[in-house]
Amino acid sequence: MKTSRATEAEGVPWVRPAVAALEGYVPGEQPAGTARVVKLNTNENPYPPSPAVRTAIEAEIERLRLYPPPDAAHLRHCAGKLWDVDPAGVVVGNGSDELLVLLLRTFVEPGATVAYPAPTYSLYSTLIEVQGAVVHEVAFPPDFDLPRGLFDVPAALLLVCNPNAPSGTRIDTAALGELARSRRDAVVVIDEAYADFADGDALSLVGSAPNVVVLRTLSKSYSLAGLRVGFALTTPQLARELHKVRDSYNLDRLAQVGAMAALEDQATFRRNRECVRATRARLRAALLTRGYDVPPSETNFVLARSPGRSLLGLMEKLRFEGVLVRWFVALPDALRITVGTDQEIDELLAALDRVGPA
Repeated sequence: MKTSRATEAEGVPWVRPAVAALEGYVPGEQPAGTARVVKLNTNENPYPPSPAVRTAIEAEIERLRLYPPPDAAHLRHCAGKLWDVDPAGVVVGNGSDELLVLLLRTFVEPGATVAYPAPTYSLYSTLIEVQGAVVHEVAFPPDFDLPRGLFDVPAALLLVCNPNAPSGTRIDTAALGELARSRRDAVVVIDEAYADFADGDALSLVGSAPNVVVLRTLSKSYSLAGLRVGFALTTPQLARELHKVRDSYNLDRLAQVGAMAALEDQATFRRNRECVRATRARLRAALLTRGYDVPPSETNFVLARSPGRSLLGLMEKLRFEGVLVRWFVALPDALRITVGTDQEIDELLAALDRVGPA
């Protein structure tokens, strides 16, 4: 979600007009203090990361006096091997969010247009406006399939969150391939932050279409939201240009070794992923029986809708009950609910039954 527009930058005339007028992105609430809450509002993995992450980080602490490897070569090789991508086409970043910034810096001139389906991840518009570019939102159809308007809109960069947030729905890879082939005039970025929870992905497009960039993150499926590690997977040619605008040391030592340890422990990754997918199915079924419309999700969250009425009040009631979920102005009839542990979902459902309709 976004804040209300600021009261302008009075007294600070040095600020760029585009920044002074900007609506800042507001992340999901991170509660402070010791009070226990059921936190289902920011799509964090409810299970701990691989034990190998702790071991790798502890072993690296004595090297913190040294700068990290600027090219993150070992991590890039590890990612390339796992996802069957040329390591020369891998760029690492401080989460996917930094990689989005690098993509805009590299491919989008101020005043150019960036288009994406909406509603989607609301940080996109903020980053585009910071670049001085123009946001062009193309409305999703009711089934959240790929909007045909993306094939026609003049744009330097096309951005598709897939599976999409906050709907949880996924566009078929064949349709994304068609988009990439028909739009050789633009870079097509497929943000796969949630792809590990889905039944398919777009990795096959990397390299087969020269204008495609696929983004991955370890924040969700690898339980490393606090470590901030993301990957851009593309051709060596595009990666080379992205490296030009990347900070030399954008990923610290602990993040690099922790990420490698997580990627190499696929057993823990698969176990946690399957737990989330199983609980997701149970959560969706329980919400359907309570009268909500819940599209099939391919992420680690579900979207519970009650068409025709705002669920802001229900979100606030749940918060009073100690359960945090996410509400969006763009989808006022819906709540986005992260898949937590089975116990956390039981607590959510009990709270829903206590507070009743919004």
